[in-house]
Amino acid sequence: MYRALTIASAAVAALLPTGCANMWDAVTSRQFREAPYKTVRNVVVPEDPVTVLRGGPDRTGDDRAKAMHRLKEPARNGGSQEDQDQMMEILTRAATSDPSPVLRFAAIEALGRFEDERAMKVLISAYQTADGLTDAERAAPKPAAERSAVVPAGASAGRLPTRTGLEIGPLKGPAGYAPDTVAALRCRCLESLGRTHKPEAARFLAVVVGAGGADASAPGGDDPEVRQAAVRGLSECRQPEAVAALAEVLKQQAGKDVVLARQSHAGLMKLTGKRLPPDPQQWNEVVQAGVTIAPEPSWFESTIQNAAFWQKK
Repeated sequence: MYRALTIASAAVAALLPTGCANMWDAVTSRQFREAPYKTVRNVVVPEDPVTVLRGGPDRTGDDRAKAMHRLKEPARNGGSQEDQDQMMEILTRAATSDPSPVLRFAAIEALGRFEDERAMKVLISAYQTADGLTDAERAAPKPAAERSAVVPAGASAGRLPTRTGLEIGPLKGPAGYAPDTVAALRCRCLESLGRTHKPEAARFLAVVVGAGGADASAPGGDDPEVRQAAVRGLSECRQPEAVAALAEVLKQQAGKDVVLARQSHAGLMKLTGKRLPPDPQQWNEVVQAGVTIAPEPSWFESTIQNAAFWQKK
């Protein structure tokens, strides 16, 4: 009892520098009961995320997710090329095929902070595989008999009829993630894609939001939340292609989808530094004249500028 009280006191003392939420999660976890001193120490002085991610299957999913949130790109922080390649491999596997959506979220967010050329392609792949299905499940046909739990009696030999004259067909558990989880993963992918600042990322985001041409389409493009996330991604992607896509969204959605039109207008002002009204014609002229991306404003400057603009409106 005394030992437990001593450890709890140490945990409370550590609350101020580390944050109440993190410490509360730690002292109520199974790891705290098994190894209290180590658990508290890891909260106060977090273990190197590269070491955690290299730890293999003995590391819990929660440990790995937290490590991904803390992870800094090795190539830009004194790490070796081997470290870079290994982290890219771990994040790629987690973002595109891990059965846990929590780990996928963490890996996708980490990839959005990487400048590695491979990160963008992995994020696009993560978007396309966000349904959580395996390649075999995705490619398999869906016969009508498998989509229903009840089939006509006698439809297949060897089955006993029920009292109602119907027999129960093969019951299978749901495959893949729930629709809201799929949409949330896709939104996170699109926002992370915008932070890569790559022209190819801007073009993919444009396709998702419907500004990539009549013949271009992507899964999830009919979901309003996914389309809004694509506009948010474009607003972060500091490329002329992103400005052109936002101008096209404004043109398409003016007088139709108020949210998309407002978001695209805010993104245009942010990327170009121009304080023009939400007039598609004026923004089209900006694109035609050649786009120059404005220096990125500080958070304070951006807040003041946007507040002043909307106050005038």
